Amino acid sequence: MAYASSGSIEAAHYNGFVTSLNAIWGVGTGVRGLGQTTTLAAVSASDSITASQWATLLTRLKSISSHQGNDGNITIDSVTNPSAGDSIAVIANIATDIGTLDTSAAIATVAGLGSAITDTAVTSGNFSDTITQTDTLTFASEDKMRTFFNAGGKVTVSWALSGHTSDAKANEWSSLTSDCGTWTIFGTSSSKVGGSATGTVTQSVTTGFSGITGSNAQQFKQTADASPYTANYVQLNASKSGGVLTLESVWKDDAPEDSSPASADITDGSKTTTFTVFPPSYTHITDTFGTPAWATTVNSES
Repeated sequence: MAYASSGSIEAAHYNGFVTSLNAIWGVGTGVRGLGQTTTLAAVSASDSITASQWATLLTRLKSISSHQGNDGNITIDSVTNPSAGDSIAVIANIATDIGTLDTSAAIATVAGLGSAITDTAVTSGNFSDTITQTDTLTFASEDKMRTFFNAGGKVTVSWALSGHTSDAKANEWSSLTSDCGTWTIFGTSSSKVGGSATGTVTQSVTTGFSGITGSNAQQFKQTADASPYTANYVQLNASKSGGVLTLESVWKDDAPEDSSPASADITDGSKTTTFTVFPPSYTHITDTFGTPAWATTVNSES
């Protein structure tokens, strides 16, 4: 029997709502799950469902809605939680509202993100071929990492060249790193923020953390825009395994060699890739993820 006016309110109805909300609020699977431990308990067929249990369920639904930024967009936001002694009535649109929250299960952006944790990889030698700067971000477990991103955590990567000799090649590298802007990885979306679209910009994976696999794969690439350096590029690769996210920043000098003078074919100065992680907002959820740790595993220049 459906959950509807004039019908019986059965344990199966309540338990169905509980199961759906727990999949979003608890550990869940895939892009569902905010990693919270305070999941709702099911009831037995022979039990009476109390006003307190309904109130707790509605409060949970409202907490998820507020965390997702859905305030005012679902019917339940305007529903007063029931109290003992109230008339028994169907809560209108509850199934529809839960469906709305399920569709928005992995948060794209959440206002009030937590304090940033940053690591930088810097080389300062003479660069004429390849720079590889790899950082790992380690969580306590795979589920901690997945639910961190589901809850609205994000990672950003940016590039910079400073303190270099002011020659044509180095100046173009400086321009390219600025043009790259910041690559941002949310739970289910990723994109370039800021910078410039000069040169060729390739955004290979735009599905965020959920689109990163166990194989090291290109996420973003941008080439220089000024001849004869248009073969030079900056590229970001990513992979994940267990509770570890690996980000590989590659600077590649594929432009024709500047042989006169020989020094014109090298780029000096500080070549920096900055890796930053932002925790989710903890206004409506609890920090169950722990503090992830950055580590630079490769920082090579040739």
